Amino acid sequence: MLTNRWPFLSHICIVRVFIMDSVQRSIQHQILKRILCLFAIAFLAQQACRPALPDVIPWPTKICVRVQHHNLPIPETTVYVKYHTDTFPGYDKPPSYYDASFRTNSAAFGCIESVPEGHHWLVAIGYDSLYFPHDVRGSMKAVISLQYKPELDTILYVSE
Repeated sequence: MLTNRWPFLSHICIVRVFIMDSVQRSIQHQILKRILCLFAIAFLAQQACRPALPDVIPWPTKICVRVQHHNLPIPETTVYVKYHTDTFPGYDKPPSYYDASFRTNSAAFGCIESVPEGHHWLVAIGYDSLYFPHDVRGSMKAVISLQYKPELDTILYVSE
């Protein structure tokens, strides 16, 4: 009579082991889900706490000029900059044609920072009260290279 119960008991044991395995797998699956959720929350919290990236990364370059006419400084001169060109842009272009501009101070000295690498043209237009005609202008080519010449400090001569 015991032998007749053996298949039944073995079936119950096998079913019980299978059920226990599936319960353990379900628990392991839930634990894995929780761990993944914690990692996702930690990643999002880390990303949210980071400072925002800058819109523009500034170049470590600079162009400084002193504007002179007849060896005298010409203060309050506007200097226009045309980036990445090998040809002279001319004096007849409107200010919107140029990529950047700056004004010199009362000592006729001015700078522009964060200039991209390359060949650029500087065009200066000013006013000389000592000589007639009073309007003066001048230009020069400037080459900026991060390796060789990241800063340019020069005299920009203007004439009638």
